[in-house]
Amino acid sequence: MKSLSIENIFAGKIKDIKVTKGKKYQSSYKKEPITEEVFVTFLGLKKDTQTDKGHHGGFDKAICVYSKKNYAYFKNTYNIDLPLCAFGENITISNMDDKDICLGDQYSNGSLIVEVSQPRQPCWKISSILNIKKLTSLVVKEAKTGFYFRVIKEGYLYQNKPLELILRPHKDINIEFINQAHLTRNEKDIECILECKELAGAFRIFLEKKIKNKKNIVLEKWQEEGY
Repeated sequence: MKSLSIENIFAGKIKDIKVTKGKKYQSSYKKEPITEEVFVTFLGLKKDTQTDKGHHGGFDKAICVYSKKNYAYFKNTYNIDLPLCAFGENITISNMDDKDICLGDQYSNGSLIVEVSQPRQPCWKISSILNIKKLTSLVVKEAKTGFYFRVIKEGYLYQNKPLELILRPHKDINIEFINQAHLTRNEKDIECILECKELAGAFRIFLEKKIKNKKNIVLEKWQEEGY
């Protein structure tokens, strides 16, 4: 059983975001580090907020997680230097990435228990807020999306304690596999993913539409710059 090392924990409040061409919107994307333990409810970190509740947060997307290894990948592959919490995540893990995390994995941290529910679906705000053109597109195409936890048991999250793997029901269905399956519209792989009861409901609908849609679309409209 493998554990996840926590590099950083972040939480954010609603802020006004001003970008080029006078565009302005509200978002909780920009987050601050938390150094002390933080209580986690079924809807996420007590100190965190989600501005667009139609697309972010909720029981299936309570905690957003991203890997430090992906930061290194974008630096080494594309020479892109990224700041802390560049992807608006709640937790940055240091020792594993999306190919090491499987759907339905359950982890404990103190009394807190969380479960992997789906990959993150990156949107245009990644490129917009960081002012790095095509970054959202690269995150999608390279399948470096990160993932979400749902909360199985509420409790405190501690940065100095690892997230200990306590259950792995789908060892062959990791986050990278799920992303590649829908990027290539591989119906056989998608059907295997849909058999997993732990899959988040909204992402299940997304995959079902992928099977029905005969067009092999890589980027969704809401992932394109200027959306």
